[in-house]
Amino acid sequence: MNLTKILAGLLLVLALALGLGALLLGRQTANRTVAPVTEASGTSASPPAPTHAVVVAAKPIAAGQRLVADDIKIAQLPVAVASSFSTTDALLGRTTTMALVPDAPLFEQQLISGLALQVEPGQRAVSVGIREAMAAGHHVRPGDFVDVFFTLDGKTDAAEVDSQTRLLLARTRVLAYGAASVENPPPTLAQRQQEEQEAAKTGSSANAARRNTQDAQAARNAATAVLAVPLQDVERLTLAEKYGQLSLALRHPDDSRVPDPALFAALPTVLQPVAGKLAKGEQLQDMDRSFAGLRFKDLATGADSKPVRRPPAVTQAKAPAAPAAPAVPLRTVEVYQGASAQTVRY
Repeated sequence: MNLTKILAGLLLVLALALGLGALLLGRQTANRTVAPVTEASGTSASPPAPTHAVVVAAKPIAAGQRLVADDIKIAQLPVAVASSFSTTDALLGRTTTMALVPDAPLFEQQLISGLALQVEPGQRAVSVGIREAMAAGHHVRPGDFVDVFFTLDGKTDAAEVDSQTRLLLARTRVLAYGAASVENPPPTLAQRQQEEQEAAKTGSSANAARRNTQDAQAARNAATAVLAVPLQDVERLTLAEKYGQLSLALRHPDDSRVPDPALFAALPTVLQPVAGKLAKGEQLQDMDRSFAGLRFKDLATGADSKPVRRPPAVTQAKAPAAPAAPAVPLRTVEVYQGASAQTVRY
């Protein structure tokens, strides 16, 4: 009887111990489950992923369109875009070279750059062939101003004109000369000397001298010059280069004197406007006049000048005809035969 009571007591103590252990184990599991939720909702959360500012198109943009503030915007992207823009200041006023879709990043390659940005409104960049004798001995540099003279020897078949030389374009800006341009000018004499001095200190003077020699040789081998020409003078320049001789006269940049076109009659155009489209006495202007075109004979002889008449070719004179022999008067005689009579002249 006592043994049974002892066993019953031991079983009761064991049951209480197991129950207490189960309770403690359940509390530990609950704590482990709640802890991540509490940590996630607390102030010690992990920082958000970094973003990068990239300028993108705000709407469809056509090729050749000048960018304004409404065309572009800044987007925050999760990754950096190489060669893109992070601010809009550098893009306002630039012109696109291709069409862009909305939200597309903008790159430097999609914007017009180069010599075209150096041409002022109303001008065109025109290339002309050059030689040392006609280009101030190759002393012309990009950015200089030159006077373009036009020479005719009178032997052209395009029009009957006298030999002449006259100023064709005054104070014309040189945008490029050979491989050098206003964007990539050749080094000046002072810059070359400084480069040689620095190269002498580092022991690479031979390389500097070779580069200077190559630059000078490139200037001497220049075959073209690009000039900034007003639109209304482009056809005059192209005709003069084709049928005559051009010469570039270097002038001081502070000399701003130019001829007064109002003193000379306007040259006639190839195409004539439709009757009634222009007011009486009104002339074609700007692009309309350039579209109408120009004849070389009008460029060479002027608006009011008459064509030059060359003396006719000398021909061999014909021998005079021999004078006709004087007429000999005729004599008459009447011959009677019976009742008939006949007059005979001899």
